[in-house]
Amino acid sequence: MAEPPAAPVKGPAAVASPPAGPPVRAVLLCCLGAFVAFLDSTIVNVAFPNIAKTFSGSDLPTLSWVLNGYNVVIAAFLMPAGRAADRLGCRRSFAVGLSLFTLASVVCGLAGSAAVLIAARLVQAVGAAILVPTSLALLMPMFPMARRLIAITIWGAAAALAAGIGPGLGGLLAEHWSWRAVFLVNIPIGVLAVWASRSLAEQRERGGPTPDVLGAALLGGALGLLALGLVKGPDWEWTSTGTVGALAGGALLAVAAVLRSGRHPAPVIALDLLRSRGAIGGNLGSMLFSVTFYMVILNNILFLTGNWHWSLITAGLATTPPPIATALVARPATRLAERFGDRPVVIAGCLTYVCGTLLLLRGGGRGPDFLAHWLPGAVVMGTGAGLVWPVLGAVALAGVEPARLATASAANAAFRQLGAVLGTALAVSVVTASAADTLGAARDTWYLAIGFALAVALLAAVTIRRSPAAAAPADLAGAG
Repeated sequence: MAEPPAAPVKGPAAVASPPAGPPVRAVLLCCLGAFVAFLDSTIVNVAFPNIAKTFSGSDLPTLSWVLNGYNVVIAAFLMPAGRAADRLGCRRSFAVGLSLFTLASVVCGLAGSAAVLIAARLVQAVGAAILVPTSLALLMPMFPMARRLIAITIWGAAAALAAGIGPGLGGLLAEHWSWRAVFLVNIPIGVLAVWASRSLAEQRERGGPTPDVLGAALLGGALGLLALGLVKGPDWEWTSTGTVGALAGGALLAVAAVLRSGRHPAPVIALDLLRSRGAIGGNLGSMLFSVTFYMVILNNILFLTGNWHWSLITAGLATTPPPIATALVARPATRLAERFGDRPVVIAGCLTYVCGTLLLLRGGGRGPDFLAHWLPGAVVMGTGAGLVWPVLGAVALAGVEPARLATASAANAAFRQLGAVLGTALAVSVVTASAADTLGAARDTWYLAIGFALAVALLAAVTIRRSPAAAAPADLAGAG
């Protein structure tokens, strides 16, 4: 399973100089930017139990910001970072993003306290928020206008691969070295990529509106307060002033961010891309499915290490089958959508995902057995996700003119990151409320995941109306 996305560019930017290196090298370098950004969205989940042991003086809701802080910052600054890169130069911004990401990874790997680790993760997320849009902005002009969806597919596949191998790689590093290696592994990748980025052609858009930094701050504040209310609710009590205040404050800031986005020329949320029912279904569906995706990722790691007492590497490898199944099913899913229509494929995918979750519910209450009690449910869940992710991505991009494909893909990515924040916060909230009952927490989270998957199916039934003949190009295999 992968949680991939895209970037804000306003059509083909002016090329200041011809590419200095072979096209394949340039394509791989751009994809590497997406790879490192999304690798850190899943690789850290597996190391989370060991991080909690190292900083045992901090409670789980506090440490959850190691995961959620990363998602909050990316969601809030994805669009503004892309807008700023358009004006300052995408190649220059790409190098800055890589440098910031790499330096923050060093600090994360050497952090001596939870506070330093969380702060460094926020800075790392700023670098990732720059990398996501600039990597796609640099990649898109390498392809003719009619083949821009192929560029998005290649880029999305790199992001999907990163999210897919993240758990297994994270388990290997954390088990045989330390959780710190999960961050330090970024250093050689980042250094080499910064050096190689000199070969990329600069892309710059002269003039244009200033990025909406205030809108980004409003959205980031909204997500932060909502996540705070969800993760601290069990400790503070759901009716306490602190919990109600955090949730209400988050809701008010979210409304303010939406209202400002409706007036700003370079909004943090591209509301104009939500004018059709299909776009609403594709983007909101992506957000809701992202909730269940991230909720289940963290839940499964905590269950396998806490209830079945598997090692980190075993747990990491056990969570690898779903993304593999997702990657294998994604392309056939888009062909099914072209033949039968998007709505039935999305609904079938959601129901398949629910069946996989029910299998995990059944197997989770039994003894630890990978082949009999875990693998069937994991593969079925991944298959369901493979049917849902790429088709929702194609629905979100349907009808978008070629010059705005990157912006539309970025908006879809932002919605997914919103879901990632909420999903991680909900998982932490359930675990905190269940105290030491790891099996009970896992079951409650799986039930919640079922609810969100069914909500996506219902949303698809109401909003997605396109016939097979009207289906958009579906080369988005990396979208999920």
